[in-house]
Amino acid sequence: MCLLLPATAIPAHADPADTTSPPAPIAHAGSVPPPRVTPKLQGVLDAMDHASTWGHPDLFGQFAGMRNLFAGNYAKALKYFKYGARYADKLSQLSIGMMYMNGRGVARDPVMACAWMTLASERHYPTFVRARDAVCNSLSGAQADAARTQLEALSRTYGDAIAKPRMKQALLDARRGVTGSHTGFDFGIRTVAATPLDRPNCNGISLFLGGMEVPREGCGTYDPALLDPRNYFAARDAQWYGTVTIGTLQKTSAPALHAPASGTPHADSSR
Repeated sequence: MCLLLPATAIPAHADPADTTSPPAPIAHAGSVPPPRVTPKLQGVLDAMDHASTWGHPDLFGQFAGMRNLFAGNYAKALKYFKYGARYADKLSQLSIGMMYMNGRGVARDPVMACAWMTLASERHYPTFVRARDAVCNSLSGAQADAARTQLEALSRTYGDAIAKPRMKQALLDARRGVTGSHTGFDFGIRTVAATPLDRPNCNGISLFLGGMEVPREGCGTYDPALLDPRNYFAARDAQWYGTVTIGTLQKTSAPALHAPASGTPHADSSR
């Protein structure tokens, strides 16, 4: 059985009913329960738990963040999502925005939610743009200005102009077999390779990126195309420009988007 990554996390993690208006801040952010886990979603979370993320720190952050989010471990989820976000993972960035919008592990903050979700939408993935617009269009003028300020600050670390070259270098290092920590950056996170004493579970659900399989830990190697920066980014983009079902991906034409030309949030941006 195979599952495609975009089939799950967004519907459960981003309830449209929670994004039609900016909620008031709450005092105890940890009181918000985790998103509901459906059987289909549980299959993907299990696959994430067994997937190899060697050479792919973006997936490492995304997968660990998702597992912790749905387990209710919000502090860890935020830490791992920020790690993935640093390596240009747009789902990690969107997930941080949703955590701010829904008050999971942080006080509800529509300004920060809008900033993160706008950053996540810079590649114009339709699902992400719709989520961004639902949040950003509800802001007041002052809140929209504040969101733009936050976006500018976030972009200096997590925007594609900075994060994509960082991810490209990680892929090139993996192709050359380079290992070790990331110079000048330490989130207290390490990816650990399987040892001979580990017993890999090679049966079960596999995850796919743009039609290419993500191997399970200890059960094979990545398709070389997923270590080529150009092909890898194309595969990641293909995830979000398609109609997704279990086991297949039918690509569709990306719809015309009417986002602000600058990509920054604005209270009057069209939907």
